[in-house]
Amino acid sequence: MRGYRDNKLKSSSSSRSKATSPMKQQYRILLVDDDLDILHVLKRGLDINGFHVDAYSSSQEVLDSFKPSTYDLTILDIRMPGLSGFQLYRAMKKLDPAITTCFLSAFEIHPDEFKLVFPSMSEVKTIIKKPVSLNHLLRKITPILRTSAIARARRGEHFLVAFETSKELIEQSLQFLKVGLLEMDEDILLVTDQLPKDRIREKIAKELNIDEKNLEANGRITLMTFPEWHLIDGKFDIRRSKTMMEKMVRKSIDWGRKGFRSVVDMNPFFDTGMIPHLVAWESSLEKQFDLPITLLCAYSEDNIKQLDNPAMTVIQQHHNRMMMVGAGTI
Repeated sequence: MRGYRDNKLKSSSSSRSKATSPMKQQYRILLVDDDLDILHVLKRGLDINGFHVDAYSSSQEVLDSFKPSTYDLTILDIRMPGLSGFQLYRAMKKLDPAITTCFLSAFEIHPDEFKLVFPSMSEVKTIIKKPVSLNHLLRKITPILRTSAIARARRGEHFLVAFETSKELIEQSLQFLKVGLLEMDEDILLVTDQLPKDRIREKIAKELNIDEKNLEANGRITLMTFPEWHLIDGKFDIRRSKTMMEKMVRKSIDWGRKGFRSVVDMNPFFDTGMIPHLVAWESSLEKQFDLPITLLCAYSEDNIKQLDNPAMTVIQQHHNRMMMVGAGTI
């Protein structure tokens, strides 16, 4: 731990590296407690277990930086100086009505006290009594996070991730797709020229420990190159891409899948000038179908830094989550 800055707990370099995987960053947690010892221990434990955690000791600082749709779960201490956990919850809920929260407390809370704060007790996901062990905390929050993730997926997720190397792009993309295939019962699509498809098949079979050939033959996995996905007779054709994607999603619906997940390597688009248009179209997919669609747009770190401000504005407007692998969150 390198220290504190404006009451926000900073990760050590080792815990930062553990939190850069897109798969692990599926779950983002806000942790707030004025007891710095508890904050330190719980954040470190959650970091080690692969969660992306923002930890604060000040309720006011949380509000100063809070953005809607950022967190899958907020964990709030109830009794804090300034704004209590209850007051902080209410303030955040005005900004993000879909927020999911559980509370920490070292004291017994009388039911009447809750009724003054919560019109419906169903809003209270759980109250965790302090002192709390990491294992007990994980047991409590895991089912809440899964429920939150499903609800979030149904609203549609659109990730932007910038990778430092081609190796990171492939490895982290496969881990991201593995979540959809094996945990979420989703069909998956990977579009990239970073490796030949045969090498990607080998990696899927080895790293995901699945029979990739059968899954690809059955349509659960689709691997395509940039020309196959976006070019016809050597010319960029977004209508062709749109038609293929819509057919895939409809097929997933027909087969009763629980979602559709794709990774598209965006680097070849830098010569087309079509990145903003493509990103806007991909986001519109989430609204066309009654099926959770999770998209990850992968860029190299060098290329994304070359985008001009208008292009970056469009991209930011159409992504729920933005990450820089190896360089922290954008």
